[in-house]
Amino acid sequence: MSQVPESQSFSFRTDIVVRGSDTRSATVVGGLFVSHVTYETIIPLVNEAFDAFLESNSWSKADIAGANIIIPKMEAEYKSEAKAGDILEFAVGVANLGKKSCELLVKASNKKSGEEVAFVKITLVFFDYISKKTLEIPENFRTKFSA
Repeated sequence: MSQVPESQSFSFRTDIVVRGSDTRSATVVGGLFVSHVTYETIIPLVNEAFDAFLESNSWSKADIAGANIIIPKMEAEYKSEAKAGDILEFAVGVANLGKKSCELLVKASNKKSGEEVAFVKITLVFFDYISKKTLEIPENFRTKFSA
């Protein structure tokens, strides 16, 4: 996955405390016991940050500036462990605005150490479920996130 450009602006930030249920535990080679956020548990945390981002703009997944979306692609890159009790800061930004799609970039960092935990890129395609056709990005959304 390509890295986030240093100039990328993250327009929204929210903190989420890692719960015990957000981690998976295992005994690994050498008998070491580990418990941390995994590939399967980072997605619900990213989803929670996405919902908070939408809510901060008075939108929801069912109505983003008057349109619906589909998410055909999501990529996640892990950088470091996050454990129960850690506070993660999720920074959210919009990039690569096309005609009908864009990317939502989500960077999760450990609030205390500043260490990056994960970077997630989500492709959003604006969609009309009634006509089953893609839509152009709503002007309200485009204007808000254009550079």
